[in-house]
Amino acid sequence: MKYRCLSPEELEPLKEDFIQFLSANTITGEDWANTKANKPEEAEKIIGLFSDIVWEKSLEKIDALEHRDERYLKVFLFEEKKISLVGFSVKAKSAPSLLEEKTFADLASGALKFSELEADFFTSTKDYAKDRSYEMFEMMEAGCTPCEKSYFYGIKSLVK
Repeated sequence: MKYRCLSPEELEPLKEDFIQFLSANTITGEDWANTKANKPEEAEKIIGLFSDIVWEKSLEKIDALEHRDERYLKVFLFEEKKISLVGFSVKAKSAPSLLEEKTFADLASGALKFSELEADFFTSTKDYAKDRSYEMFEMMEAGCTPCEKSYFYGIKSLVK
């Protein structure tokens, strides 16, 4: 397995897709029930194969990830051969939390200025150490969340 097995909660909304997957692999409902009951290791392998397909198809659709906490924001763009990073950290002690959407709404409207945050902007790039999808998966498992590619370029436009 390349990624990880989807949890029962993650599999539930994919029930129809899983049934189609079983059918495409000539596994009937009766066969599946029998496998789950009598060959749990084999059932786990089948779920693992399905999980890898779901992860791969999902990751193909993602272009960017973000990670933030109270004091920093990092946005990663997953290009063909490299990952580009743009972000900023906040030094002002009185700065509002970057976890609050209101902070970003205030920045967008001009009610809050980056100069008030004493923000340090940064950029970086790195080549993939593994393949694109797997690096993205590892970052998501570490707390990154998908975001729009335009978000990366919006933050990048602030870098002077």
